[in-house]
Amino acid sequence: MTTKIGIDTGGTHTDVVLVDREREIFHTLKVPTTPNNLSDGILNGVEKILARAGLPFEEVGHFVYGTTYVTNIIVEQKNVDVGLITTQGFRDILAIGRATRKENIYDINWRPQDPIVPRRHRLTIRERINARGEVEVPIDDDSVRNAFSNLMGAGIRSVAVCLLHSYLNPVHEQRVMQLADQEFPDLSVSISSEIVREFREYERSSTTAINAYVMRSMRDHLDDLAGALARRGIPGQPYIMRGNGGIMSFNRGKEVPVAITHSGPVAGIVGARLLASRAGFDNIVTFDMGGTSSDIALLAAGDSGVTTRSKLAGYPVLLPVIDLVTIGAGGGSIAQVDTGGRLLVGPRSASSVPGPMCYDQGGTEVTITDANLYTGRLNADYFLAGARKINVDRSVQGLSDIGGQVGLTTTEAALGIIDIAESHMTNAIKLVSVQRGLDPRDFTLVAFGGAGPLHGAALADALGMRSVLIPPAPGNVSASGLLCAEVRQDAVRTVVRPLRSLSAEFLRETVADLLTEVSKKLRGDGVTEDEQEAVLSADMRYLGQSHDISIPVGADGFDEAGVDVLVKRFIEQHQQLFGYTIADREVELVNLRVSAFGSSPGLPWPEHTAATSPATPAGTRLVTHRSVNKPAEWPIYRFETLGVGSAISGPAIVEYPGSTLVVPPGWEARYDVLMNAVLTK
Repeated sequence: MTTKIGIDTGGTHTDVVLVDREREIFHTLKVPTTPNNLSDGILNGVEKILARAGLPFEEVGHFVYGTTYVTNIIVEQKNVDVGLITTQGFRDILAIGRATRKENIYDINWRPQDPIVPRRHRLTIRERINARGEVEVPIDDDSVRNAFSNLMGAGIRSVAVCLLHSYLNPVHEQRVMQLADQEFPDLSVSISSEIVREFREYERSSTTAINAYVMRSMRDHLDDLAGALARRGIPGQPYIMRGNGGIMSFNRGKEVPVAITHSGPVAGIVGARLLASRAGFDNIVTFDMGGTSSDIALLAAGDSGVTTRSKLAGYPVLLPVIDLVTIGAGGGSIAQVDTGGRLLVGPRSASSVPGPMCYDQGGTEVTITDANLYTGRLNADYFLAGARKINVDRSVQGLSDIGGQVGLTTTEAALGIIDIAESHMTNAIKLVSVQRGLDPRDFTLVAFGGAGPLHGAALADALGMRSVLIPPAPGNVSASGLLCAEVRQDAVRTVVRPLRSLSAEFLRETVADLLTEVSKKLRGDGVTEDEQEAVLSADMRYLGQSHDISIPVGADGFDEAGVDVLVKRFIEQHQQLFGYTIADREVELVNLRVSAFGSSPGLPWPEHTAATSPATPAGTRLVTHRSVNKPAEWPIYRFETLGVGSAISGPAIVEYPGSTLVVPPGWEARYDVLMNAVLTK
């Protein structure tokens, strides 16, 4: 069974990709997302794409799913009752958090974020393990039983357990889990030592609480989807995208759903990086604009782009995830006029239902999509290759109304909405580049998502970026990226001791334990030992610092020469990041990390043949663009008529089945062997 399917469920559309290399099949599809039951939209997409390929369900040998479902549960604060059990005296760790306030310390209107678990549902038990991992106060089983009973009496069905120093010695958390299994089988329990064995009590508690918060909903969703796929005859274990850029089985996903945060957007970053690398671009900024939001990430050569200091809706998550920024600027982002008469765009979205006004599904608020349609960038007769009917008159009505509120013509209102949205996107790209001391002009912008290619060249122009890469099937890059991600598992152990005080034997034993842990998890996800590879890194800092830097550990490991090399790398990285070193200060090892991978599945995108003739427009369309004084006829090309080497000079528009590329005046697009469009000034 050589057929593979990738599914990415977004807020507006569900993207589907089917690949079969042996049969030389590569199909993409977009169907509406079904918010009330995501599985309905997913199954609709699977059925349609298999029918298009002429294949039965039984031929699907690999199914990978990406979703923002976990993120949405937290962001929307859905009515989930969750409890927390912790060590006596530490009930309020989630409320106390860190001493730092928000970035603007002079904001008199600032209020702390409400803890994800309210105080009445945060209970404590009698036990204590010290900072050396030694038991000081044995666990009191009766206090555990009382805590569970009280939570169940309050209607709680999902509980997070995070005990002090359990990252060093998990024996008490394991006892809590044992009692829960024996005496409270109706409870879903998450223990921190199985989610993240790392110090920093607040972040570890937050991560475990988020896991408990989404566990029951995610388990029900994955069980529902897996059952529906099995009933239709799709064999094998389905996989889901993690935030770290790898995939894991549905079964593992039900145990650690917190690891699925940003699942869909991360798949797009994985796919974009592989495509850009194949095209010769190692320093990239990815820009993924969908119907609800835009996701931006910066990936420099040799940098994994992974962080362990991320946040989800303001709550810390202490797991490896690809570092990205999300803003409320998607095709469905709503334009409105505030009480002061200002025109605003986003972050509210019209979503897939009712959608933009032009969808003619009852939407009454104008969106970025309506503005792009009115200005001629989108084709009402070829939206999603004609799969969705578009009502231009509804867009005209909405833009005229909002323009009247701010004293603008309909055209000025449409261009204003686009300008404001692109300003938000430009600022977000600066956030991941300029504000981190990096020059965006040294990077290539990779623009994708259903709406990304509409705005990619304009953003590059605003930032002085010299090139833009538009992937093949840009509206389905996230779904395609799912099919080139390896199975991945991570493990961490906290050490917090001067590096040179540690014996090589201790370090090797710790690494061996980590390798055993991740290898077992990979085998559970169907990866044999022969297929496994692992990389090791060390979080390090100067003694007395509160922040650390992750440094790769090479093949020389932890012998005397290897430790010298590791310290040297840390000092060099510290100098690069912060501009100074501390010559007389010891270097401390904070955490040891192992990331283990299965074999790479390779790129799903097929190679294409050279164009046999110059690109020929399918027609022209009147387009309004800021770069020219008045509307002008622009040539319109269809992607399926182009080949390797096709060159298109702006102004021009290229219509893809699931997206639209705007090539402004002064830019040229040239297609490579994978049908990436490489835009240059």
